[in-house]
Amino acid sequence: MNSRNLSKRGYRMAFTEQKFTEKSILYEEAAPYSNAIKLMMTLIFLALAFTYFFAVFGHFVGSREVPEQAQFALLLAASLYALVMWGFFSMKFRITDRGVEAVMPPFRYSVPFSEIKEVKTIENIPWYVGWGVRLWGRRLAFVSMRKSAVAIEKKRGFFRMLVLTTREPEEFARRVKEKLQ
Repeated sequence: MNSRNLSKRGYRMAFTEQKFTEKSILYEEAAPYSNAIKLMMTLIFLALAFTYFFAVFGHFVGSREVPEQAQFALLLAASLYALVMWGFFSMKFRITDRGVEAVMPPFRYSVPFSEIKEVKTIENIPWYVGWGVRLWGRRLAFVSMRKSAVAIEKKRGFFRMLVLTTREPEEFARRVKEKLQ
């Protein structure tokens, strides 16, 4: 599906089945992040960047020269990590006129309102689930931090539940329930 932002008012045109349809974004929020995860991810990136910088320019300060293959590998690792950081810190959750969307570039997952069986909040997500887009049994989780989350149970499909770590899970669940009625 190819889509472009057309205005700042929350309307989006999507090319679907050879016709244009308008999708209205009713509510959108960025995922919450703890200061600890921000610090940890930034420090890892800085360590990779510093290592690459030292590998390229270290011979100016008396270090031995690093092979070009190692320099390329470090540049590739730092670039991929920066891309992952961008995707992770761009995580958003939306309620549209058609359903609920979770976006973590380059991934996007939508659940139409007709597919939603139940919406509830769950307590803290276990530590072993991890961060980012996670396959957690038959659940798909968009996790940005350990906290209460919104669980959207589906009627059918491979993933039976979508878990979203929104800023205010009760408020997000209430908004989805309002649209279901």
